[in-house]
Amino acid sequence: MVVVTHGGTASIVIAYWIGMPLNSLSVASFRLSPGSITHLREDDYFHNRAVDSLSDTTHLTS
Repeated sequence: MVVVTHGGTASIVIAYWIGMPLNSLSVASFRLSPGSITHLREDDYFHNRAVDSLSDTTHLTS
């Protein structure tokens, strides 16, 4: 699945994904670069959720 969003909304998506209380975003956030890719993964067996990469921009370099 691919989700395209703006940075502020991406922080909400990431927080929700890892089970972080959304009211925590008043004191913590995820800094994302424009055009970056964040890879979220769920384990097939235990269904643990992880942030595999955050704000990766290597695809933007030539």
